[in-house]
Amino acid sequence: MKANFKEELLKAKAGKYAIPAFNFDNLEMAKGIIAAAEAENFPVILMVTESAAKYIGLEYVYAIGKIAVEQSQVPLIFHWDHGFDIELIKRACDNGFSSVMLDASTKSFKENVKLTNEIVDYAHARGVYVESEIGHVGGKEDDRDSKETSFTDVNEAIEFNKLTGIDALAIAAGTAHGVFKSKPKLQYDLIEEIVNKLSTPIVLHGSSGVPHEDLQKAISLGITKINIGTDLKIAYAEALKTWFVKNPQKFDARQFGSFAIEAVKKVAIEKIKVFKNQ
Repeated sequence: MKANFKEELLKAKAGKYAIPAFNFDNLEMAKGIIAAAEAENFPVILMVTESAAKYIGLEYVYAIGKIAVEQSQVPLIFHWDHGFDIELIKRACDNGFSSVMLDASTKSFKENVKLTNEIVDYAHARGVYVESEIGHVGGKEDDRDSKETSFTDVNEAIEFNKLTGIDALAIAAGTAHGVFKSKPKLQYDLIEEIVNKLSTPIVLHGSSGVPHEDLQKAISLGITKINIGTDLKIAYAEALKTWFVKNPQKFDARQFGSFAIEAVKKVAIEKIKVFKNQ
């Protein structure tokens, strides 16, 4: 069932839990994510990045989102994640996405505000919600690999929020996209200060590999949306490797695809249980 992006995040903030936002790169991953949400009877955000959408095919992605929203037995938000191409973000707004994210975090503050306002105006006119990022979460995201990370400045976050009217703000507070080479150090004081000074829901990106207790602490401080991509990619890939080691002569895509769906579902369920914070 279709859910309202901002309403779900505000409910999460009030209830001291977080909505899991899961990336999918193909149909099997999407099915695993939705199956996990239904198994736990918990709302999820089903996300696709720009390059994943291009890989799958934009029209196929639009169709997957439409069917997912219509048939899901739990509240589901279809989200365009880490959009860099303004025109593709606008197309997402016109093709069934509940919410979109513009990532202009590597640009100047002024340019980030300008581009975000363009998307906010376009999206809000169509009933679509907008997430944007201030500060920069580094690491490998989509086809981009950023070596730089800059923690969010609290005053910039306040000003950015005021100037843009966004519905959710992604901050840089110690996480990174991709696989961590060492244990991440979340900036809890920074998270708490931003949450306390803004009514807008706050988002944590790059959270694969972060210890569950660290994520739960971030949730207790007010984080309401947590993005998970790499953990599901690893689960999917490892499942396929395991399948072909055990079944070297079985090439039925329905069989190894189902095996991978279950692996994604299992990891997504683990995350949902953590984000419920119960």
